[in-house]
This record gives sequence, C-alpha cells and structure tokens, in this order.
Amino acid sequence: MAEKPAVIKQRKILDDLNSDKQDLALSALKLLEIDGRLAIIPELFEIYRKQRNTEVKKKILEFISNIQKQEAAAEIVRLIEEELNPSFRQEFLTIIWNSKLDFSAHLADIVSIAVLGDFLQALDCLTIMENMPGPFEEHQLLESQLYLKDYLDNRNEEENQKNQLISEIALFIKEQNEGIDAD
Repeated sequence: MAEKPAVIKQRKILDDLNSDKQDLALSALKLLEIDGRLAIIPELFEIYRKQRNTEVKKKILEFISNIQKQEAAAEIVRLIEEELNPSFRQEFLTIIWNSKLDFSAHLADIVSIAVLGDFLQALDCLTIMENMPGPFEEHQLLESQLYLKDYLDNRNEEENQKNQLISEIALFIKEQNEGIDAD
C-alpha cells in the first residue's frame, strides 16, 4: 500500500531536519510549522539528540516551545521524564520554561523530574512550578507529596543544595494543598 502524500511530505521534512546542513534543516523546521502534527514531537526530541548544529538545536527547542495545542503538554512532559541523559533533560526543561502552555495538570510529573534529577533540574522544576497558574487538582498534590516523601526518606545527605530545593518544593506543595483545604 502506498503512503499518503502528506506522510511522504512529513517524512521528507523530518529527513531534512536531520541534515547536517543548517540551511536545509532550518527550512525544514519552517515547513514543519505549517505542516507539523503533534505526533512528530517524539521525533523532534530524537532529532535534537542527534543534531550537532547548535543553531538547529536551538530552533527545535523554540519550535516545540511555541506549540499552541494544549494536548502537547502531556507529551512534552512524558518525553522529558523518559530522557535518560541529564544534559538533554536539562535542555528539554527549557521547553516548559518558554512555553505558553499550561502545565498545571502535570505538577506531580514536574515534582518527579525534580526529585529524580540533579540540582539544576530541581531548580528549573521549582521555577516552573512557581510560575504555573494552577489551580492544582488534589490528586496532583497528593502524588507530589508521595514523590517528596520518597525522596526525603531516601535522600543523600551530601546533596545539601538539592535537599534545600526539594524542601522549597515541599513547602510550595504544602501551601498549594492548604489552599485547597481552605476552599
């Protein structure tokens, strides 16, 4: 069975985006803005990992950050959570930082990233949480508390800076939970 022209076109765009030629990759990104689908977000993360050109990498992050469809938030958070390379995870957190999407429904996931990550990831996550508009659902707050309790039960005493940040995250979650209890 032959592929549909739209699928062939999208495959060509993604192939061009994988190119080592900056002009070709950047023009592919422009085409993707017009013809892109949410389903290609995982492929963009993969291309980012392989891409050597820093300008193209920067544009990929900007492109993902500028996605307007709220449904993309869940996929972005999932991909950041699954990222094993701490350097890439740190870079991918900037997508949330720069995005206009509301990640409030993913509070617990952001807390999970903070407790599993290093100091800088925890710092980014705290800043992301503080800038979330909320309100937060009770199950998000409870799940966040579970991640924090697990971290505190198993924390490394030598990671003083990260432990301090996690304490600030716990305080933030407590304040949000008290806001729900007051309602």
